[in-house]
Amino acid sequence: MTARLPDPLPMTSEIDPPLAGFLAQAASQPPLESLPVDVVRQVYRDLSGALGLPPPPVKMVRDLAAEGPGGTLPLRLYYPANDAAAPLPVLVYLHGGGWVIGDLETHDAVCRRLCHDAGMLVVAVDYRLAPEHPFPAAPADAEAALRWVAAHAAELGADPARLVVAGDSAGAQLAAVAAMRVAGEVPLRGLGLLYPPALHHQESMPSRVENGEGKFLTAAVMTWFMDAYLGTDASLVRHPEVALLHADRLNALPPTWIATLGHDPLRDEGLLLAQAAAASGVAVTHVHEPSGVHACIHFTALSPVGGRLMNGLAQWLRQIAH
Repeated sequence: MTARLPDPLPMTSEIDPPLAGFLAQAASQPPLESLPVDVVRQVYRDLSGALGLPPPPVKMVRDLAAEGPGGTLPLRLYYPANDAAAPLPVLVYLHGGGWVIGDLETHDAVCRRLCHDAGMLVVAVDYRLAPEHPFPAAPADAEAALRWVAAHAAELGADPARLVVAGDSAGAQLAAVAAMRVAGEVPLRGLGLLYPPALHHQESMPSRVENGEGKFLTAAVMTWFMDAYLGTDASLVRHPEVALLHADRLNALPPTWIATLGHDPLRDEGLLLAQAAAASGVAVTHVHEPSGVHACIHFTALSPVGGRLMNGLAQWLRQIAH
């Protein structure tokens, strides 16, 4: 990787004390990468339910199923309670979790909040996970979900001309890949990326070294995630649908909102992705939270950072899709 970070590096500030206390406690537990996959998935469900503020109300939630490349693709549709009649803008949301953990339940509160605050339909995607379904299963499902929502928007009460895709962490990476895959075929109003990965873990960045221990997403967990997702195929290190900074179609992205965090190992590559997309002609809005840690949208009861990010994304969605 030859891209250069600006001088100075993005600023960091002190982590909120309650969140720092949680991180210290988490660091004393067995490393996630030492546990069975099904146990880590349950740990993530438990954390996402225990450390977040209660979400605001929505009008209705429906579980749906689309036909995906690997069979039935579960979806969950959220209707806002506080906005105008159909058709409404619609957000396709892809959850984080390193392509290995995460599901409709871990991000239920996130989707409810975005649905309420942005005043739009939200369709959450339960894409296939590694190691049972390695790359490229997840991006294939993300693309299929985006195309399905566009094709079925009217029956959902959505406006296909006001379609947005977003995600956090691995889900943000999948959202960007799906947007590039459908470019020129499915019109997108925007792309929302919460702390996206943009490089393979073998390509080091200063923030990966600086924040690789004790801040929830560790260097060891990142390696575990990506090894489960990609296996041992060395040719995938610079694959454009794995490492977005090697993609040659960033100019195909719609207007893009990107959030980075001061204490996140993925901080620097997220910043470089924002710069690369802007340099390719994409209208980019970049938000940086100096005190934030990875996965902070789940820790809203401990720190206001995640809430600020979701509020910022929701306000941007209103501007771009309403």
